[in-house]
Amino acid sequence: MYSQTEGVPPKPPRSVAPSARKESNISKGSDVPDVELPDNLMSYPGSDFYPREFIDLLERAIQSAINEHSTGALMLVSITNLSMIINAYGHDTSEIVVHDLMKMIMGILSPDDKVQRLQRDQLGIIMSNTYPEDVTVLAQRIYTITQNFGRDSFATVALHIIGTIGSVNFPQESGSAHDALDKAYVAVNSMQSTPHRTYDMTRPEADQCRQQMGLANYLFKAYKENRLRLAYQPIIESKTGRTSHYEALLRLVNATGKVSSAGALIPVAEKMGMIDIIDTMVMEMVINELRNDNDVVLAFNVSNMTTENVPWLDRLSQLIKETPHVAPRLIVEITETAIHRDLRRTGFFVASLQSLGCLVALDDFGSGYTSFRQLKALSVDMVKIDGVFIKDLAESSDNRFFVKTLMDFAQGFGLQTVAEFVENGEITKILMEMGVDFMQGYYFGKPTNHRTWLNEGEYSSE
Repeated sequence: MYSQTEGVPPKPPRSVAPSARKESNISKGSDVPDVELPDNLMSYPGSDFYPREFIDLLERAIQSAINEHSTGALMLVSITNLSMIINAYGHDTSEIVVHDLMKMIMGILSPDDKVQRLQRDQLGIIMSNTYPEDVTVLAQRIYTITQNFGRDSFATVALHIIGTIGSVNFPQESGSAHDALDKAYVAVNSMQSTPHRTYDMTRPEADQCRQQMGLANYLFKAYKENRLRLAYQPIIESKTGRTSHYEALLRLVNATGKVSSAGALIPVAEKMGMIDIIDTMVMEMVINELRNDNDVVLAFNVSNMTTENVPWLDRLSQLIKETPHVAPRLIVEITETAIHRDLRRTGFFVASLQSLGCLVALDDFGSGYTSFRQLKALSVDMVKIDGVFIKDLAESSDNRFFVKTLMDFAQGFGLQTVAEFVENGEITKILMEMGVDFMQGYYFGKPTNHRTWLNEGEYSSE
């Protein structure tokens, strides 16, 4: 218990008035706390987030289209970089931007169309008696306005608008105001790459979203139930043929006890905001292995997003301070794409790891476009040549030339080289003749849940 300051009465516990409570509809067995919420927090978003006047206008437009057997459309126009404008020029300028953009859009609408500001960065347009091809034409005209906005309206200010447009046709795609707003919101936030994004009745994105959320739930449940494990694949020193170190790879144990790779779930973890949990857990598991054996050297991958995760670095620093002897036997692998994400941040991440005494490897080397300047700026300790160039080495003279070039490039900086996907003796011989330092692949051993450096059984979660 925290001590109370003398003379200051303790705060009474916070409570919700019984009249303002709402029954929870969370199913039994869920991990979500059965918290009773006030009605004003549980009301339908449309009635709070969108102006009632606009919802009523949209409802009337849809009903009119149904009764008159005509068509119309709802269009949402989002200024996706409004926060950038506020940060650069302040609130007043951002309001002028929205106001002037709305006036310019009103100038190209038909007399029957309605436009209103719905949210801070979003305008809504109701188009009556219009066809889908007319919606496409109007969306292009609005997009052109957003592209030229800074030059036309703010000649003395370096201002630029990024506009995104989503639309849904009614009544063929939507029969009510709330449904239309939901579908237009889905469209404007969809993964389509075009500026004008229409609602897709076939819903392939819906299937993809359900799949990704299902996989994220599956991964998180495995994490909560302690069903994530490490598998270890040996990395061989070319000169001696001895195991130099092992790469620790994440595995998932399903409900029946079957072990499978979790690699395909990592992009889902990144997208769903779970990668910090996963990467921290893997790091702690690897550190634990290093603490239990003073001779083994382990490598493991981190996500590109983790290169910007300061709490992850803080946690690693804490663990190394507790047992400093693990640091020289820890190799952290970052992918080449991390360099192109943010070279400055990645450089700081690499330098921070090396200051702790860890080694850093650049994984998938050759898959991107790393320059001499970037490689020199990073100052990693080793590079792992992307396996896509290794597995066909014996058959492809182009791959042999490319791999030799990559090796010369890396060795010119004094970096050690690791070849991945080494699957037969012929490839091994070619790589040894080229002078590769280390090799990894099924020819030397598949990933296994056994600690092959010890005479122990399967990996224990303890």
